[in-house]
Amino acid sequence: MRVKIPAHLAISFAVAILCSLAVLYATVPLYQSYIEKTAYPAYLETVETGPGSVGYDAAENTPHATSLADIQQYDTFALEVIHYKSADVVENQRYYDLTLPNDEVVIGHLSGDAHIQGIGTTESGDALYLLPVGRWNTLNLPAGYSGALSGEGYADSAHFVECVGDEYLTIGEFALQQPGYQIVSKLWIVVFILVYIVCATILKRRKKARQTAQGK
Repeated sequence: MRVKIPAHLAISFAVAILCSLAVLYATVPLYQSYIEKTAYPAYLETVETGPGSVGYDAAENTPHATSLADIQQYDTFALEVIHYKSADVVENQRYYDLTLPNDEVVIGHLSGDAHIQGIGTTESGDALYLLPVGRWNTLNLPAGYSGALSGEGYADSAHFVECVGDEYLTIGEFALQQPGYQIVSKLWIVVFILVYIVCATILKRRKKARQTAQGK
């Protein structure tokens, strides 16, 4: 059984499709251009990334720290250690015991894929490693915490070396998170519905007007 679609509805559907596609093809390139040339570059300026930034390799002018005194002296630094081992996981963050060349031990936070470089040996023959750039932060442990990080073997148990920096979004991820994406992705649907309703209403009224005129 064939279903006959009224002509005014078929025409309205076709016009609505054409209009919504026109809007889609007009707005998407404009949105992409805005993201690529304006929004994304502005976003990148707010994110600290690249050599010399926290969580990344040291730059040529990044100071190296080999003791607690060095750590407390600089805003950011690349820490040299002779040992690093996992100490505890607190609130989904893995902390490490970092042993410095002078045998001081401090707490550090490293990412699972941290780039740790072997840079030779100490005068006593211990292997020496360079961590990603870090900063000295206050350690806030949960109330009642009594794990490994509460021990007395640290040179300073109230702070830690933060070696995890900003993770920036790719341009695709950034674009998907913007309010404009939701608007652009749904605008064509809104246009389709509005055009369809308007066209169907106008054509239906014209059809009735013709039928009325023919009946007189």
